Amino acid sequence: MLAVKILFGDNAMDEGEWRYFLAGPSGAIDVPPNPTDWLGELEWAEVYRQIYGAGKLPAFKGFPEYFTKNSKAFQTIFDALEPHNTPIPGEWNGKLTMFQKIIVLKALRGDKVALAI
Repeated sequence: MLAVKILFGDNAMDEGEWRYFLAGPSGAIDVPPNPTDWLGELEWAEVYRQIYGAGKLPAFKGFPEYFTKNSKAFQTIFDALEPHNTPIPGEWNGKLTMFQKIIVLKALRGDKVALAI
């Protein structure tokens, strides 16, 4: 928490992203049909809720649409032994900060967030 407070003080971390990381998406989210062949229906629903919710944050504008259209590229992260070391597909790897990448990792592989941190 001390590190986060320091980052807030230096304007190096967005408070909205921090709140989203801790609490996740809020409100009802209509989940579209599963376009993947690598996620089950329950996994797809949860991943989409996380990705769509993140899309409301300024840094993630357009990310839900990119994810849905390019979902196969994200299978690499989902299937990786070390997903926390796997780049985010497309231009997003260069656009997102390390913390924002952890938000994406949390959506796809929540079990590896501690390693990413």
